[in-house]
Amino acid sequence: MAAAASGAAPAPSAAAYWFVRPDLRMCPSPLCGGGWVRRVNQGSTRCADGQMRHECYVASTPGIPGKAWSGRAGTVLGRGALGPARIDGFPGLGMLAVTAAWRPAGARPPRGVTYRVRDNGTRCVTTPCFSLTATALGTGRARTLSTLDLDPVGAAGADLGGVSRTLAGQGALVTGTIVAVPDAGPAGTGRALRATQLWVRP
Repeated sequence: MAAAASGAAPAPSAAAYWFVRPDLRMCPSPLCGGGWVRRVNQGSTRCADGQMRHECYVASTPGIPGKAWSGRAGTVLGRGALGPARIDGFPGLGMLAVTAAWRPAGARPPRGVTYRVRDNGTRCVTTPCFSLTATALGTGRARTLSTLDLDPVGAAGADLGGVSRTLAGQGALVTGTIVAVPDAGPAGTGRALRATQLWVRP
């Protein structure tokens, strides 16, 4: 175990959602070989050294199971806290301690806003029916949906099979763009979340 770095270290951040991708650069550890992390639905991220950047390098990402990296998009969605790595001689390096992780179900990069989508219990006798609620991770902004369009993800049937059950429970984690659906039905214009990525448990 590495000794703690001397001097005051920044306190770990509060738990949040992060996109994590592996660092494939070839140089001596711990300066390479860790991961690149950024806050979900945020334009910038406060790194372990206190600086705001689009993306932060971390020396390690404990808590992400190896099979989570099997996703075709090369990015993992994780929930955890960013803090100092506490590696002697490298006081500016961070570590993302992950408590939950999801792999991508498709090969596309996650474009758009990432939401938790749940069945809100609304039932209708006509269409469109706004029976889903999409809440943006990290911001709490919520919108109702009449449709969740997962076709663009290109996910395998095994990953799609459990979505209905997930919607009725903890909610499905989906990245994409909310768009109007004209001529959706007798009740007027619908609203769809057109997904670019579906996140599933490894």
